[in-house]
Amino acid sequence: MQALPEEYQAQEGYTLFCRAIEDHDGDAWAEIATRYRSLLVVWARRCLARSAVTEPCEDIADQALARAWMALASAERCNFPSLAAVLGYLRTCVSAVVIDLARSQAARTRLQLQLGAERSVNPEQEVIDGFSLCEVWQLVNRVVGSEQERVVLYDSVVLGMASREILARHPRLFDSIESVYRAKRNLFSRLQRNPDLRRLWEGRA
Repeated sequence: MQALPEEYQAQEGYTLFCRAIEDHDGDAWAEIATRYRSLLVVWARRCLARSAVTEPCEDIADQALARAWMALASAERCNFPSLAAVLGYLRTCVSAVVIDLARSQAARTRLQLQLGAERSVNPEQEVIDGFSLCEVWQLVNRVVGSEQERVVLYDSVVLGMASREILARHPRLFDSIESVYRAKRNLFSRLQRNPDLRRLWEGRA
């Protein structure tokens, strides 16, 4: 019995993923990006509708695909039973990216509020706040672990630049949008967990 067009497309898509995973085929991954990116964008848009994340849907789709590629790069065989299972995994990657970005954005927002908040205070309080501001920057600079993270901190927090703008501004420092995301994610994750910063924020709340 001849396979229906939908069945053929599903089998052909599944074969494409298996080739990408098992043979570590870069051309197959490129074809996957071309063929399924629009679907990832749709999923990203749905996730963003329930989130405060402001990253473009296209950026999230690209990062989700990069996340899947990195997770499967060392796999020796395709353990997904069908195309539907692979696509389900990609959808999970989209959700994970949005969650990570939401956490990073929350940390960035808290940092911006602490660094940029303007309040009406008396001269004595201004002196105290001045010391606190210096302390914040000193603590943040101690958390920064690389030149990439230092650039991400300044460009995203101080200048308010988007990830793709940072990539375009520093092509020698970042080789891909994923490297910008990774530096941003790592930095703000550590800032969020830093006990000294947490105590300082809680003390000024």
